[in-house]
Amino acid sequence: MGDALHLVRTPHFDAVFMLGEEDDEATVEDVDVLVTLEDGRRFSATFLTPAAVVRWMDSETREYERLHFQCPDLVITRQAGVAAMVRVLELAWEHGDLTSLLSELEPSSPDDDV
Repeated sequence: MGDALHLVRTPHFDAVFMLGEEDDEATVEDVDVLVTLEDGRRFSATFLTPAAVVRWMDSETREYERLHFQCPDLVITRQAGVAAMVRVLELAWEHGDLTSLLSELEPSSPDDDV
């Protein structure tokens, strides 16, 4: 569809959505995002819609995986698409909840670029 890395800049953070080959930014229901705050701290999340969770569980072949779903940085959103997910991030920022909604990543070191 489009670029695999879709950058959205806001006044308070940058968000890079990692789209799959078949994903459309307007309708994506399952996407990872990397959020970088103005102070350089980085956070991650996996956004899924309820329908995406059900599809994922239904696709599992073993009973154990079919009966539950777990993802450490999961954010479930009612609406699909990058714009809807950015709105969730913006509202979390406005309410002071952004850093508790997302999973903080370790700071990068100069050696990471090698």
